Amino acid sequence: MAGRHVRMSVRWAFNFRAWAPSAEDWTVCNQCVQPEEAQRISKFVFKKDAKSSMIGRLMIRKVISEYLNIPFKEVTLARSEKGKPYIADRTDVDNFSFNVSHQGDYAVLAAQGNCILGVDVMKLETRTDVDSFFETMRRQFTAEEWMLIRSPTTDKERLKLFFRLWCLKESYVKALGVGIGFEVGRLNFNLPTLNIDSSVISDTTLKIAGTPMPDWTFEEQLLGDHSIAVAVNENDKTRLGCPVNKNMEEGLLSAGGEFKVLDFRDVIKNVQSLSEPDMSFWENFHVKAEDPSQWKSKKAQTS
Repeated sequence: MAGRHVRMSVRWAFNFRAWAPSAEDWTVCNQCVQPEEAQRISKFVFKKDAKSSMIGRLMIRKVISEYLNIPFKEVTLARSEKGKPYIADRTDVDNFSFNVSHQGDYAVLAAQGNCILGVDVMKLETRTDVDSFFETMRRQFTAEEWMLIRSPTTDKERLKLFFRLWCLKESYVKALGVGIGFEVGRLNFNLPTLNIDSSVISDTTLKIAGTPMPDWTFEEQLLGDHSIAVAVNENDKTRLGCPVNKNMEEGLLSAGGEFKVLDFRDVIKNVQSLSEPDMSFWENFHVKAEDPSQWKSKKAQTS
């Protein structure tokens, strides 16, 4: 494949909770993902889950097509045994790492050549049962991390640290692609910068069972009331460099950067249909409740 070997990155975010797709929009989306993915997405009970999964899939296809200069129609995705998406049927792009996450209001994507990476997003939600909630999660954090989490004087600030550390742990596990069986309680994160904002910081460090992990960089930032973490290892010896499409250079970041918030028109720009329009996907989607709270409200009104 022609191209220059560079170390660049892509960071995208999309507010799927604010997105209310029309019948035309949803039909186009289903045409632009693989049929098995359209069927999988149609099985979600709530709109929010269908929307987040659809946008995540479209962003993956978009970044692969534009970054690696592969025609959109020719992008074929498969899943590993642990469920992590990868580019199938190509031997020339195994040095390109991408990952998506969706939680709260946002779906996010991180992609980069010459590395392995994982991304996670967590909404900084409030709770009334903070102490009991922390007790159920006791084994997932080290004693040092719990000291940090419990150090603020307010529950709001404690929860911010909790979700931030959880986001970091998830980003690392997702980079490895090992699934839910990994013992995240072995991971100990040190946070030199306690308060983060919309600017990217990368001074957080990791130890596993007391052993420093200097090859890993953790990029963190806030997007509204959401914490985002990207775990990046650029010293993975199986990855030798990534050829990049020169037309994408303006949209790339140099070794990390702030997430760019896309709108729906950004996401579907330059997409290509993989199948004919099928209105049954819209008929399946539009009758669903947005989330469990809306479903409970509708159920109460009809009871």
